Amino acid sequence: MGGGSTLASYEDGRAEQRFAELERALAACRHYEGEGYAGPFEATVTTQASPEYGEEAVTFREIVPMGPENGGDRNEQFVVVRTGNTIATFPELSIGKDLFFPPEVITRQVERLRNAQRP
Repeated sequence: MGGGSTLASYEDGRAEQRFAELERALAACRHYEGEGYAGPFEATVTTQASPEYGEEAVTFREIVPMGPENGGDRNEQFVVVRTGNTIATFPELSIGKDLFFPPEVITRQVERLRNAQRP
């Protein structure tokens, strides 16, 4: 179904704080419930080993059961990377599969972010 990226820029030190908050949340959260455009849902959160990108990186998946009549589970991988004062999020959404955001694209984007922050 494709992926994308979101970039957030922070003042000095704030990106590190926000990333630490994400890491704490991922250490504690394995399941949550919510309401989406199609109604209530339950999601499972699993962390995965993350390649070394930027100064810090985490990878996790959110899986929402949708049943075989809908093509399988909604399965979204998130790779979140901090480099300097920026945090980039790379999601890859799939239905019924475990797709991955292309690592070479993340590597290129992180290098561009790093270069853009050099004086």
